Parts: sequence; structure tokens; C-alpha cells
Amino acid sequence: MFFKSKRLIERSEGQKLLNLILEDKNKSLIIHYSCESFVTSHGRTPRITSICLRYLASSQTKSFSIHLQAQFENKDFNNLTTEEYDLLEKKMLEEFYKFSKSHKEYKWIHWNMRDSNFGFDAIANRYRILGGESFQIDDDRRYDFPRILGKLYTYGYEENQPYGRLLNLANRNNISIKDALKGKEEAEAFDNKEYLKLHKSSLKKVDIIESIIDRADKNELKVNTTAKQIYGLSISGIIEIVKNNWILILIWTIVVYIFGAASEPLVQNFFGTSN
Repeated sequence: MFFKSKRLIERSEGQKLLNLILEDKNKSLIIHYSCESFVTSHGRTPRITSICLRYLASSQTKSFSIHLQAQFENKDFNNLTTEEYDLLEKKMLEEFYKFSKSHKEYKWIHWNMRDSNFGFDAIANRYRILGGESFQIDDDRRYDFPRILGKLYTYGYEENQPYGRLLNLANRNNISIKDALKGKEEAEAFDNKEYLKLHKSSLKKVDIIESIIDRADKNELKVNTTAKQIYGLSISGIIEIVKNNWILILIWTIVVYIFGAASEPLVQNFFGTSN
């Protein structure tokens, strides 16, 4: 890098991660899922309602959901007992992990699926609780897209309120959020056993993530930060860039020398006149 600073290095890291995702779209997947609310689950690992995946190259979508699994088993998905839900959830997750094993070499792009509350580990824990044996997707195959955006545009790229960064960013870029449920709405839908609504929300969110990836790739994504912030062009940032490049230091030294030499007669003339 000719111009170097902490901000520019971080942005370069983000660009490299984005390029890794896009260099072979045929081997990249977007994943999102919906689950029971963390609040109403009272510390228990939340039940999974729907997992949606989209192939980045073709935009074809693969879904695993309670409402589909209930139909396969000839159950009324609007009136499932706890026991029926657990059985269907286990079968749904079994199908998901079969898919995972056959796509272990893919890049898995996700939105904040980072921990045991919401993420790959949360899905795995839920499957183990139901008696299944999960398949671990390697960490270096997981790409947390909000983190990539943070590196590209700084972590102030979007606000959290009122709908969360994903939906706020979609609104900023005129990407439709129809059918995408907000946090409170997802909790209410689960409590009301509206599993189809939750499934449609997951489908819409993988669609939104794909649109955001596409706009970031084309450098058309509108964010909540300025070019000055994105490239670190504050006074301290510019000084850091100059300090990290001997050529710029040399140019700066020459400019200061020329300016000093040019202004010296004026200074002498001024003080001579004053005397």
C-alpha cells in the first residue's frame, strides 16, 4: 500500500474478505435463520423455526423449516404440541446437517451468527439437545458480513435503532424489507405459532443480504459514514499516512523547504521595513 494507516489497512482487509467471497460465487452461500426469542426461552437454547440458504452465483434458495417439515409429516403446523415440535425440529436439523456436510468446502456468509445465543453454535447446541450429532462448519469458512462492512466503511456504517443494522441498511439503500420481521415481531410470531411468517422473514433476509453484498461489490452501497471517515482523512489520519511513507515524508520536507526558502525574503523585507 502506497498510502498506509490503521484505517486504510483495515479497509484493505475488508476488501480482501469481500473479494474472497466473490472470487468464486459458485462456492459461496448466504445463510440466515429464525428462532424462538432469547427472552421467552428463559435461558434455554432457543428453538429453531427456519433456516434459509442462498447460492450466491445463482440466487437459488434452499430452505429448512418447521412449517415445511410439518407438512411432510402431515401435521398441522399451526397447532403443534411441544413434543411434535421437538420431533419435527430434530428432523429439520438432520436435513440441514446433511446439506452442511455436502457443502463443507463452501464459504458461508452470515449476518451476526457469531455465538451460542444466535449462530452456528446455537443451531448445533439445539440439535444436540434434541439428540442429534451436529457437523461443525470450519471457522475459516464462515464470513460475518457486518464485520466485513465494518472494515470497509468503519463500524459506524449503520445505526442499530430502530430496526437493527440489517433492515436499517436495507431502508437506506431502498431495498425492500417486505416480509422481513423485526426483533419484537419475530418473538410475537413464534409465540403465536406463525411459523410460515418466520420462514418468509428468513427468506427475505437472505435476499436483503445478497442485495447488500452486490452493492458493496459495485461500490454502490449507501452507508451512514462519510468518505472522510471511511478513508481516515482526519488531520491525525493524514499525519499517520505521511509518517508511514518515506516518499511522502520526503515530499513534505521538500515542500516545507521550498516554502521556507520562498518566504524568507518576504520575512526579511517585513522586518527590515519594520526597523
